Amino acid sequence: MEIQHPAGFWRRLVAVIIDAGVGAIIGLIIGPIFDDDNLSRIAIWLYVMAYYILVPYYWNGYTVGKRVTGVRIVRVDGEKLGFKNTILRMPVTQIMYTISFLTLYIVTIFMIIVRKDKRAIHDFVAGTYVTTEKP
Repeated sequence: MEIQHPAGFWRRLVAVIIDAGVGAIIGLIIGPIFDDDNLSRIAIWLYVMAYYILVPYYWNGYTVGKRVTGVRIVRVDGEKLGFKNTILRMPVTQIMYTISFLTLYIVTIFMIIVRKDKRAIHDFVAGTYVTTEKP
């Protein structure tokens, strides 16, 4: 399938910033629930993972930030976004980015800016891309 209306860097960046704001608000709510800082960090991490896995899966490729900016995650093959895609897209690639000491984040930024299809490393791993096309 041909990639239709790929979303560019700035829209994707604004979506990430909005999603980070949502995460920060939830973190401020979840964090104080636990007396132990480590438990608090784990709970917030689990929330973030659940947000980036479950919300796009159930909400047709959108997160709150993506919905606001008018972009969404879709599969390259045109099929419905699956649970496997969202797992590969977030936790698996976050491990890759962390192991590379964030070097792959820089590569990803350049990929989104330079590539015609605007696909990043996590898009290739998950078989997805981000589009401005509505469902």
